[in-house]
Amino acid sequence: MEYICFTCQQVFETGMQPCQHLAAFFASLQGQKIWRLRFLNRYAYEFYSDPQIQQLLAEYPLMVSEVLCVDEFDCKTHTGVNALGTRVSIFA
Repeated sequence: MEYICFTCQQVFETGMQPCQHLAAFFASLQGQKIWRLRFLNRYAYEFYSDPQIQQLLAEYPLMVSEVLCVDEFDCKTHTGVNALGTRVSIFA
C-alpha cells in the first residue's frame, strides 16, 4: 500500500517511516479521530483530521474508493479503534 503526505507530497509504502510532516500531523492527533482515504482515480492513501474532513465535505462531495476512520488514535503505534470497536492500524 502507498501513502502520500498532503504537505510535501512524499509517497511512502507500508513499513517505511512517514516524512516529518506526516509524523508531526500524527502526533497532533494523539487520542483523536483520524481518517484514511483513497480518492477515486488516485492510488495512494491520504490522511486527514476530522475537522479537515468536515471542511472538505462542506466544499464538495467526496469521490472515494476506500475510507477508514478510527477514534482514539495512538501516534506511537499508528492504531485506533474502528466502528466495530476493534483496534486497527491505519497502515493495514
